[in-house]
Amino acid sequence: MKRVAGRLALAVTFVLAGCVPLQRPAPQDVPADTGVVRPLPEQPRRGGKPMRIPERPLEVNTECRYRDDAGVEGSLVLEVSGSKVERFASRIDMGRRGSCRFDLSQFRQTAFTPAPTLVAGGCTVSIWEQGDQVTVSYRNCAGQCTPGAHEYLWPTLVSRRTGICR
Repeated sequence: MKRVAGRLALAVTFVLAGCVPLQRPAPQDVPADTGVVRPLPEQPRRGGKPMRIPERPLEVNTECRYRDDAGVEGSLVLEVSGSKVERFASRIDMGRRGSCRFDLSQFRQTAFTPAPTLVAGGCTVSIWEQGDQVTVSYRNCAGQCTPGAHEYLWPTLVSRRTGICR
């Protein structure tokens, strides 16, 4: 009888434990060294639309190499001063899918702010800042890639703090 009552008490404890809502600490209560990524503060809105990013000259200078989990390897040389692209060379190798190569000598700069833009034929390379990162994106750049590789071409992200790219 004691055994049945003990099992019944244990079962009731498990049932009741399932009914108690768990209290999770608010993001500001989590210590900074736990590796928890806090959500970004919401962007200010005016009339239901996000406010425009303020236009200011872009400044970035990096030479970096990267390799991701899918085996894509790349290198980037980028120097932008006062939104004028001074140096730009990018190489992305996607293994058996092919590779893409970009060099500033092939391009002309068509825009300076808010995003410096380089154009070579139909290929457009845009550079802009997003918080702590600088994004280098490539559009319609089949001519700079081996056949079919442009379909797998993703933007290159550069950390403004560390200069590391991915």
